[in-house]
Amino acid sequence: MKKPCAAFDVRLAEMRTIAIKTSVTWFLWVNMMFSSFILGRNYFSASQSEVLFHHPAALLETMMVIDLTLSAAVLFIMRMAPLQNAQWLGGLAKWTVIGLSLCWAGCFFVLIVSNDVRIIFPSAALLLFTALISLYFDPKVLLSFILPIWLTILITSLFYRDGLTVMNGLQWIFLAGLIESGRRILNRWFMLALRREQENADLIQQLGLLANHDPLTGIANRRAFEAQMDQAILRHQQDGNSFGLIMLDVDHFKLYNDYYGHQKGDLCLTAIARALESAALTSSGIVGRFGGEEFVVLLPDADANALETAAQNIAAILQAQNIPHAASLVSDRVTVSQGLALWQPGVTARELIAGADKALYQAKQEGRNRYK
Repeated sequence: MKKPCAAFDVRLAEMRTIAIKTSVTWFLWVNMMFSSFILGRNYFSASQSEVLFHHPAALLETMMVIDLTLSAAVLFIMRMAPLQNAQWLGGLAKWTVIGLSLCWAGCFFVLIVSNDVRIIFPSAALLLFTALISLYFDPKVLLSFILPIWLTILITSLFYRDGLTVMNGLQWIFLAGLIESGRRILNRWFMLALRREQENADLIQQLGLLANHDPLTGIANRRAFEAQMDQAILRHQQDGNSFGLIMLDVDHFKLYNDYYGHQKGDLCLTAIARALESAALTSSGIVGRFGGEEFVVLLPDADANALETAAQNIAAILQAQNIPHAASLVSDRVTVSQGLALWQPGVTARELIAGADKALYQAKQEGRNRYK
């Protein structure tokens, strides 16, 4: 079985918290209906002979009133909470489930002790199945509701009813099997739906990366870089600061590909992308690939001096990498030509790119392996 990833585990915990906050509302209403039925059963009996007196006196009524009050109070709190996605609401729902379970355990204890056993199995079965429907997605929370009720009924029956009969024991075992098998089926569908949702989210994220990143180097592609540059222009138009653009071209890269092969050429482009990222890191720059062997670097809040310093750093990092280029006409290692352009208020993105491209052309015309 494939081990769930960390992202899926986090999503599972989040969805369980959301699910319990959603489903517990219905569960609380069901509990209020059940407790109201237990409270009013004697008062609305068809004849007085059907009325049963419970021992210990008033314990059953107390448990049911607590159940009603707790359910109503939590419903009110969850309805009026200022933040419906608050983490503490999930914790409140879980503790409420435990409190309701203890109330029902007390109720069934009184019914068994008082020999009012006719409604115990159908009432407990309906109550446990409503818990299954509401809480199947979180086994711990479901068990926290079922276990106190289950143990109370079984243990009390052993001590106050001269032991369980074979038929009664089979009934409870059969009910346990139904609840557990139902929980597994429902939980399987819950997990399947969650995995499909996670897979779709991962796919959307991958598509987003492919749409905005160059698949070879992992840096921004032309579309994403131009969007970043448009944002930079809007931002700098507001603050009035300048920013710089460097356009680079790998010197004689076609000769590099012909000499070393395209696989080595891809490795060379990836190494250059890492070098540009390293150079741009100190100035929070953005690196992109415009296509082929052409790269661009955007340097926010850079003046002419900062722009030249960045170009020198790029050349120095590439020199330190010392990538061999035996076919180059300007050096025995990989070098780049760089065109620098400084944005000023009123300059459009297209004009800025054209200025950097013109400077790059001049650098090539003057012998390459330099910046202009």
